[in-house]
Amino acid sequence: MVIIQLAGGLGNQMFQYALYLELVSLGREVKIDDVSGFVQDAQRKPALAPFGITYERPTKKELEKMLDSSMLPWQRVRRRLFGRHKKSYFEESKRFLPKVLEWDDIYLEGYWQSEKYFWKQGDLLRRVYNTDQLVQYLLQKGVWQRCAGGKRSAAQYAMGINNTCSICVHVRRGDYLTPENQALFGGICTEAYYIEGMRLMRERYPKCSFYLFCNDKDWARENFAGRQDVTLVDLPRDGVSSTDEEMDLDCAEFALMSRCKHHILANSSFSWWASYLCPNPDNYVLAPDRWLNHVDCSDFYREDMHKIVLNREEPYIL
Repeated sequence: MVIIQLAGGLGNQMFQYALYLELVSLGREVKIDDVSGFVQDAQRKPALAPFGITYERPTKKELEKMLDSSMLPWQRVRRRLFGRHKKSYFEESKRFLPKVLEWDDIYLEGYWQSEKYFWKQGDLLRRVYNTDQLVQYLLQKGVWQRCAGGKRSAAQYAMGINNTCSICVHVRRGDYLTPENQALFGGICTEAYYIEGMRLMRERYPKCSFYLFCNDKDWARENFAGRQDVTLVDLPRDGVSSTDEEMDLDCAEFALMSRCKHHILANSSFSWWASYLCPNPDNYVLAPDRWLNHVDCSDFYREDMHKIVLNREEPYIL
Protein backbone atom coordinates (compact mmCIF):
# COMPACT_ATOMS: atom_id res chain seq x y z
CA MET A 1 0.00 0.00 0.00
CA VAL A 2 1.04 3.58 -0.69
CA ILE A 3 -0.41 6.40 1.40
CA ILE A 4 -0.09 9.95 0.06
CA GLN A 5 -0.40 12.84 2.46
CA LEU A 6 -2.69 15.63 1.26
CA ALA A 7 -1.36 19.04 2.28
CA GLY A 8 -1.04 22.67 1.19
CA GLY A 9 -3.46 24.68 -0.91
CA LEU A 10 -5.56 23.70 -3.91
CA GLY A 11 -2.70 23.64 -6.43
CA ASN A 12 -0.48 21.48 -4.25
CA GLN A 13 -3.33 19.06 -3.54
CA MET A 14 -3.92 18.77 -7.29
CA PHE A 15 -0.30 17.64 -7.73
CA GLN A 16 -0.69 15.08 -4.92
CA TYR A 17 -3.88 13.68 -6.41
CA ALA A 18 -2.25 13.53 -9.85
CA LEU A 19 0.46 11.30 -8.35
CA TYR A 20 -2.31 9.23 -6.77
CA LEU A 21 -3.88 8.63 -10.19
CA GLU A 22 -0.54 7.65 -11.71
CA LEU A 23 0.15 5.12 -8.96
CA VAL A 24 -3.35 3.68 -9.30
CA SER A 25 -2.73 3.24 -13.04
CA LEU A 26 0.43 1.30 -12.16
CA GLY A 27 -1.59 -1.17 -10.12
CA ARG A 28 -0.70 0.08 -6.64
CA GLU A 29 -3.13 0.10 -3.75
CA VAL A 30 -3.15 3.81 -2.95
CA LYS A 31 -4.92 5.79 -0.24
CA ILE A 32 -4.91 9.47 0.67
CA ASP A 33 -4.43 10.76 4.20
CA ASP A 34 -6.38 14.04 4.19
CA VAL A 35 -6.07 14.70 7.93
CA SER A 36 -2.44 14.71 9.06
CA GLY A 37 -1.25 17.39 6.62
CA PHE A 38 -3.67 19.97 8.01
CA VAL A 39 -3.18 19.45 11.74
CA GLN A 40 -0.62 22.27 11.86
CA ASP A 41 -2.20 24.31 9.04
CA ALA A 42 -5.51 25.71 10.24
CA GLN A 43 -5.84 28.01 7.20
CA ARG A 44 -6.12 25.10 4.74
CA LYS A 45 -8.39 22.12 4.33
CA PRO A 46 -8.92 19.32 1.79
CA ALA A 47 -9.94 21.21 -1.35
CA LEU A 48 -10.62 18.64 -4.09
CA ALA A 49 -14.28 17.87 -3.34
CA PRO A 50 -15.65 20.71 -5.57
CA PHE A 51 -14.32 18.75 -8.57
CA GLY A 52 -16.42 15.77 -7.48
CA ILE A 53 -13.26 13.87 -6.55
CA THR A 54 -13.38 10.99 -4.09
CA TYR A 55 -10.63 8.68 -2.87
CA GLU A 56 -10.04 5.94 -0.36
CA ARG A 57 -8.67 6.97 3.02
CA PRO A 58 -6.41 4.87 5.23
CA THR A 59 -7.79 3.47 8.45
CA LYS A 60 -6.37 4.55 11.78
CA LYS A 61 -4.69 1.15 12.09
CA GLU A 62 -3.10 1.44 8.65
CA LEU A 63 -1.70 4.87 9.50
CA GLU A 64 -0.38 3.71 12.84
CA LYS A 65 1.37 0.78 11.19
CA MET A 66 2.90 2.91 8.42
CA LEU A 67 4.00 5.74 10.73
CA ASP A 68 4.77 3.61 13.80
CA SER A 69 2.48 5.87 15.81
CA SER A 70 0.42 3.48 17.92
CA MET A 71 -0.30 4.86 21.39
CA LEU A 72 -0.48 1.44 23.00
CA PRO A 73 1.76 1.47 26.12
CA TRP A 74 4.12 -1.27 24.97
CA GLN A 75 4.53 0.41 21.55
CA ARG A 76 5.40 3.72 23.22
CA VAL A 77 7.97 1.98 25.42
CA ARG A 78 9.48 0.24 22.37
CA ARG A 79 9.86 3.60 20.57
CA ARG A 80 11.59 5.13 23.59
CA LEU A 81 14.04 2.23 23.67
CA PHE A 82 14.66 1.61 19.99
CA GLY A 83 13.34 4.67 18.15
CA ARG A 84 10.50 5.07 15.67
CA HIS A 85 10.47 2.98 12.50
CA LYS A 86 8.36 4.92 10.06
CA LYS A 87 7.79 3.65 6.54
CA SER A 88 7.76 7.14 5.11
CA TYR A 89 9.58 9.39 2.69
CA PHE A 90 9.64 13.17 2.85
CA GLU A 91 10.32 14.88 -0.49
CA GLU A 92 13.86 16.20 -0.07
CA SER A 93 14.35 17.66 -3.54
CA LYS A 94 12.18 19.45 -6.08
CA ARG A 95 13.59 17.31 -8.89
CA PHE A 96 11.58 14.46 -10.36
CA LEU A 97 12.40 11.24 -8.52
CA PRO A 98 11.46 8.25 -10.74
CA LYS A 99 11.77 5.67 -7.96
CA VAL A 100 8.75 7.24 -6.20
CA LEU A 101 6.66 5.53 -8.88
CA GLU A 102 8.23 2.17 -7.99
CA TRP A 103 7.93 2.19 -4.20
CA ASP A 104 5.32 0.29 -2.24
CA ASP A 105 4.50 -0.02 1.46
CA ILE A 106 5.33 3.63 2.06
CA TYR A 107 3.86 6.93 3.26
CA LEU A 108 4.69 9.84 0.95
CA GLU A 109 4.99 13.44 2.19
CA GLY A 110 5.61 16.14 -0.39
CA TYR A 111 4.11 18.17 -3.21
CA TRP A 112 5.46 16.24 -6.26
CA GLN A 113 5.28 19.34 -8.46
CA SER A 114 6.30 17.95 -11.80
CA GLU A 115 4.32 16.79 -14.81
CA LYS A 116 6.78 13.91 -15.04
CA TYR A 117 4.99 12.20 -12.14
CA PHE A 118 1.77 11.96 -14.15
CA TRP A 119 2.38 12.87 -17.79
CA LYS A 120 0.59 9.72 -19.00
CA GLN A 121 -2.54 10.81 -17.13
CA GLY A 122 -2.95 14.18 -18.90
CA ASP A 123 -6.24 13.37 -20.62
CA LEU A 124 -7.67 11.80 -17.48
CA LEU A 125 -6.61 14.75 -15.33
CA ARG A 126 -8.27 17.23 -17.64
CA ARG A 127 -11.48 15.26 -17.22
CA VAL A 128 -11.06 14.92 -13.46
CA TYR A 129 -10.18 18.59 -12.97
CA ASN A 130 -13.17 19.65 -15.04
CA THR A 131 -13.65 23.37 -14.46
CA ASP A 132 -17.14 23.22 -15.99
CA GLN A 133 -18.07 20.88 -13.14
CA LEU A 134 -16.36 23.27 -10.76
CA VAL A 135 -18.53 26.11 -12.06
CA GLN A 136 -21.67 23.96 -11.61
CA TYR A 137 -20.66 23.40 -7.98
CA LEU A 138 -20.21 27.16 -7.51
CA LEU A 139 -23.54 27.88 -9.21
CA GLN A 140 -25.33 25.52 -6.84
CA LYS A 141 -23.77 27.32 -3.87
CA GLY A 142 -24.62 30.74 -5.29
CA VAL A 143 -20.95 31.77 -5.48
CA TRP A 144 -20.56 32.03 -9.27
CA GLN A 145 -23.40 34.52 -9.77
CA ARG A 146 -22.99 36.42 -6.50
CA CYS A 147 -22.56 40.21 -6.78
CA ALA A 148 -22.37 42.56 -3.82
CA GLY A 149 -21.06 46.02 -3.02
CA GLY A 150 -21.11 47.01 -6.68
CA LYS A 151 -18.58 44.31 -7.59
CA ARG A 152 -18.95 42.03 -10.58
CA SER A 153 -19.78 38.37 -10.21
CA ALA A 154 -17.59 35.54 -11.46
CA ALA A 155 -20.20 34.94 -14.18
CA GLN A 156 -19.78 38.52 -15.41
CA TYR A 157 -15.99 38.26 -15.47
CA ALA A 158 -16.33 34.96 -17.35
CA MET A 159 -18.26 36.67 -20.15
CA GLY A 160 -15.41 39.10 -20.76
CA ILE A 161 -12.79 36.36 -20.52
CA ASN A 162 -14.63 34.13 -22.97
CA ASN A 163 -15.25 36.90 -25.53
CA THR A 164 -11.81 38.52 -25.69
CA CYS A 165 -8.19 37.58 -26.25
CA SER A 166 -7.94 37.24 -22.48
CA ILE A 167 -4.62 36.88 -20.71
CA CYS A 168 -4.44 35.72 -17.11
CA VAL A 169 -1.89 37.59 -15.00
CA HIS A 170 -1.42 35.85 -11.66
CA VAL A 171 0.33 37.78 -8.88
CA ARG A 172 0.96 35.97 -5.60
CA ARG A 173 1.69 38.20 -2.63
CA GLY A 174 0.31 37.70 0.89
CA ASP A 175 2.20 34.81 2.51
CA TYR A 176 4.98 35.12 -0.09
CA LEU A 177 5.99 38.41 1.55
CA THR A 178 6.53 37.13 5.08
CA PRO A 179 10.16 37.25 6.26
CA GLU A 180 10.40 33.46 6.48
CA ASN A 181 9.20 33.07 2.87
CA GLN A 182 11.15 35.89 1.26
CA ALA A 183 14.36 33.86 1.08
CA LEU A 184 12.53 31.21 -0.94
CA PHE A 185 10.08 33.24 -3.04
CA GLY A 186 11.37 36.82 -3.00
CA GLY A 187 12.69 38.71 -6.00
CA ILE A 188 11.35 36.29 -8.62
CA CYS A 189 7.96 37.50 -9.88
CA THR A 190 8.79 41.18 -9.53
CA GLU A 191 6.93 44.14 -11.02
CA ALA A 192 9.56 44.16 -13.78
CA TYR A 193 8.69 40.52 -14.58
CA TYR A 194 5.00 41.34 -15.02
CA ILE A 195 5.64 44.52 -16.98
CA GLU A 196 7.87 42.60 -19.37
CA GLY A 197 5.40 39.74 -19.64
CA MET A 198 2.57 42.12 -20.48
CA ARG A 199 4.72 43.94 -23.03
CA LEU A 200 5.52 40.65 -24.76
CA MET A 201 1.87 39.63 -24.77
CA ARG A 202 0.83 42.99 -26.26
CA GLU A 203 3.38 42.51 -29.04
CA ARG A 204 2.12 39.01 -29.76
CA TYR A 205 -1.60 39.76 -29.32
CA PRO A 206 -2.17 43.50 -30.00
CA LYS A 207 -5.88 43.33 -29.09
CA CYS A 208 -5.43 41.37 -25.88
CA SER A 209 -7.07 42.11 -22.54
CA PHE A 210 -5.37 41.35 -19.24
CA TYR A 211 -7.27 39.84 -16.31
CA LEU A 212 -5.30 40.37 -13.14
CA PHE A 213 -5.66 37.83 -10.32
CA CYS A 214 -3.95 38.87 -7.10
CA ASN A 215 -4.41 38.15 -3.40
CA ASP A 216 -3.44 41.75 -2.59
CA LYS A 217 -6.16 43.83 -4.24
CA ASP A 218 -4.93 47.20 -2.96
CA TRP A 219 -1.44 46.62 -4.37
CA ALA A 220 -2.91 45.43 -7.66
CA ARG A 221 -5.09 48.54 -8.00
CA GLU A 222 -2.20 50.84 -7.26
CA ASN A 223 0.26 49.20 -9.62
CA PHE A 224 -1.67 47.75 -12.55
CA ALA A 225 -5.44 48.03 -12.49
CA GLY A 226 -5.61 51.64 -13.74
CA ARG A 227 -4.47 50.66 -17.23
CA GLN A 228 -7.02 50.57 -19.99
CA ASP A 229 -6.41 46.96 -21.02
CA VAL A 230 -6.19 45.57 -17.45
CA THR A 231 -9.14 44.27 -15.45
CA LEU A 232 -8.62 43.43 -11.80
CA VAL A 233 -10.69 40.39 -10.87
CA ASP A 234 -12.15 41.38 -7.52
CA LEU A 235 -14.96 39.05 -6.47
CA PRO A 236 -17.36 40.13 -3.71
CA ARG A 237 -16.00 39.05 -0.34
CA ASP A 238 -18.30 41.02 1.96
CA GLY A 239 -19.50 38.80 4.78
CA VAL A 240 -17.04 36.00 3.97
CA SER A 241 -15.91 34.68 7.32
CA SER A 242 -15.17 30.96 7.06
CA THR A 243 -12.39 28.91 5.49
CA ASP A 244 -14.98 27.11 3.34
CA GLU A 245 -16.27 30.41 1.92
CA GLU A 246 -12.73 31.57 1.16
CA MET A 247 -12.03 28.25 -0.57
CA ASP A 248 -15.15 28.66 -2.74
CA LEU A 249 -13.94 32.09 -3.88
CA ASP A 250 -10.49 30.65 -4.59
CA CYS A 251 -12.18 27.98 -6.72
CA ALA A 252 -14.08 30.70 -8.60
CA GLU A 253 -10.86 32.58 -9.33
CA PHE A 254 -9.19 29.34 -10.39
CA ALA A 255 -12.02 28.56 -12.83
CA LEU A 256 -11.76 32.07 -14.30
CA MET A 257 -7.98 31.83 -14.62
CA SER A 258 -8.23 28.52 -16.47
CA ARG A 259 -10.65 30.05 -18.99
CA CYS A 260 -8.21 32.78 -20.07
CA LYS A 261 -6.71 32.22 -23.52
CA HIS A 262 -3.08 32.82 -22.43
CA HIS A 263 -1.19 33.02 -19.14
CA ILE A 264 1.51 34.96 -17.29
CA LEU A 265 2.28 32.76 -14.30
CA ALA A 266 3.31 33.45 -10.77
CA ASN A 267 5.72 30.97 -9.22
CA SER A 268 2.67 29.23 -7.83
CA SER A 269 1.06 25.84 -8.32
CA PHE A 270 -2.30 27.65 -8.51
CA SER A 271 -1.47 29.32 -11.83
CA TRP A 272 0.54 26.29 -12.99
CA TRP A 273 -2.65 24.24 -12.95
CA ALA A 274 -4.85 27.03 -14.32
CA SER A 275 -2.63 27.21 -17.41
CA TYR A 276 -2.40 23.40 -17.65
CA LEU A 277 -6.19 23.11 -17.79
CA CYS A 278 -6.69 25.94 -20.28
CA PRO A 279 -8.86 24.63 -23.16
CA ASN A 280 -7.19 26.91 -25.73
CA PRO A 281 -4.88 24.68 -27.84
CA ASP A 282 -2.75 27.74 -28.67
CA ASN A 283 -2.33 28.81 -25.04
CA TYR A 284 0.87 30.86 -24.75
CA VAL A 285 2.37 30.59 -21.28
CA LEU A 286 5.03 32.89 -19.81
CA ALA A 287 6.80 31.87 -16.61
CA PRO A 288 9.64 33.22 -14.44
CA ASP A 289 13.09 31.85 -15.21
CA ARG A 290 13.36 30.42 -11.70
CA TRP A 291 10.60 29.06 -9.48
CA LEU A 292 12.29 29.16 -6.07
CA ASN A 293 15.50 30.77 -4.89
CA HIS A 294 18.52 28.49 -4.51
CA VAL A 295 16.47 25.39 -5.40
CA ASP A 296 16.68 23.37 -8.61
CA CYS A 297 13.10 23.43 -9.90
CA SER A 298 13.85 22.55 -13.52
CA ASP A 299 11.31 19.71 -13.44
CA PHE A 300 8.49 22.14 -12.58
CA TYR A 301 8.54 23.50 -16.11
CA ARG A 302 6.42 22.09 -18.92
CA GLU A 303 7.35 22.17 -22.59
CA ASP A 304 4.70 24.83 -23.28
CA MET A 305 6.19 27.29 -20.78
CA HIS A 306 8.37 30.16 -22.04
CA LYS A 307 10.72 31.59 -19.43
CA ILE A 308 11.21 35.33 -19.10
CA VAL A 309 14.81 36.03 -18.15
CA LEU A 310 15.37 39.47 -16.59
CA ASN A 311 18.86 39.20 -15.16
CA ARG A 312 20.56 40.41 -18.35
CA GLU A 313 20.85 43.75 -20.09
CA GLU A 314 17.83 42.94 -22.27
CA PRO A 315 15.04 40.61 -21.13
CA TYR A 316 14.50 37.68 -23.41
CA ILE A 317 12.46 34.48 -23.60
CA LEU A 318 13.86 30.98 -23.38
